[in-house]
Amino acid sequence: MAIPTSSLQGLTNKSIIELYSVELKPDIHYTKTVNTASYNQSGSEIIVFLASHGFSAGLILSLDFTSGSGIDGVYTIQTVSTDSFTVTATTSQTTGGTVIFNVNANITNPTVYLFHSGNNMKDSLDIVWQANTYSRMPVKADGFKYSGKGKLPRPTLTLSNLLGTITSILQLTNQITPLSDLAGAKVTRRRALSKDLDEVNFPSNVNPYKSGSVDPSAELPREVYFIERKTVENRNTVQFELVSSFDLFGVSAPKKLVTKADFPQVGTFVNF
Repeated sequence: MAIPTSSLQGLTNKSIIELYSVELKPDIHYTKTVNTASYNQSGSEIIVFLASHGFSAGLILSLDFTSGSGIDGVYTIQTVSTDSFTVTATTSQTTGGTVIFNVNANITNPTVYLFHSGNNMKDSLDIVWQANTYSRMPVKADGFKYSGKGKLPRPTLTLSNLLGTITSILQLTNQITPLSDLAGAKVTRRRALSKDLDEVNFPSNVNPYKSGSVDPSAELPREVYFIERKTVENRNTVQFELVSSFDLFGVSAPKKLVTKADFPQVGTFVNF
């Protein structure tokens, strides 16, 4: 796969930027430590209060706000103190309450990975979106198109493995569950218009594609899939087959809707 190139070059304000997050499954891919904390949000800054947390700036967390009006999602720790840390929200509001999140018992190992097949225009390094840093990694995804004939798509996600990055992640997760190969990990396809990318991606911290001001909350509908299995692993690439939540092993009716397109005799009763 090609080396990441500056995909922000030569775009228009309506160009679509694709980004991917991979969230590991607790107790399958890592040994979890569950944290329950309080939080306050003022404007776009969220302060999470947790005594002696030991976290560092840059740690990526998947936050579940169980009270207040905080918005669940993936956040990167921006600043830390002994008993609190801050993250940046995509919308401004004043609220507070309780938040729950998992971290790896080995805090140096991530539970969320962020990838984008390109780099920024400012210094050709990683791209930043919604205050989260997406590692520049050659990545290709295919097969998202819906046929409309009742069959759900099974996309493939292919990532570069030239530096052994993905193999290293697999080795870490397989220490918890041998041969799991990231099966069950949540993959979210995120898409945003170039005009709404964080301004830190551009020279002088000015997004040349913006119309008025950047809207960090603007994005196309997210597409959520789960890794079904690893299909390829070699020194060049690693490829995974993805499925929707309805196609996960063990999910059956009534969770999965069956129509005549899937089974022509559905709803038909025959007397013998």
